[in-house]
Amino acid sequence: MCAQTGVLEKIRKAGKMNGFAVELAEAQARDFVKVQNDIRNLKQDVADMKTEQARQGGMIEAIFNRLNSPVEEERAAGQKWNLLISITKYKAAWVILAVVLTAFALAGEKLVGIIEKLI
Repeated sequence: MCAQTGVLEKIRKAGKMNGFAVELAEAQARDFVKVQNDIRNLKQDVADMKTEQARQGGMIEAIFNRLNSPVEEERAAGQKWNLLISITKYKAAWVILAVVLTAFALAGEKLVGIIEKLI
């Protein structure tokens, strides 16, 4: 425990202090022990918080590393291809694609005619 309790025992045996003084000293000793326990708990809490902060710092670093990695870029590109593939499952998408290609083909024929006249 603490040195105060040892001194209190000596005072009790010697009988040199009255009861109130001994009671006050005992209360002070109990308060001291309680404060010491509170300080010990606070030190443990601070150590736990430092450990948690270090762990979170490592997690944040890992997240940034993943976001900046080439794997993330490949994943984003893969999502675009998956979207394109999922669109091609619908007949309407194929019809629209055929119309757009036909429009380009017709425009290309007109451009060829214009270019031939210019040359």
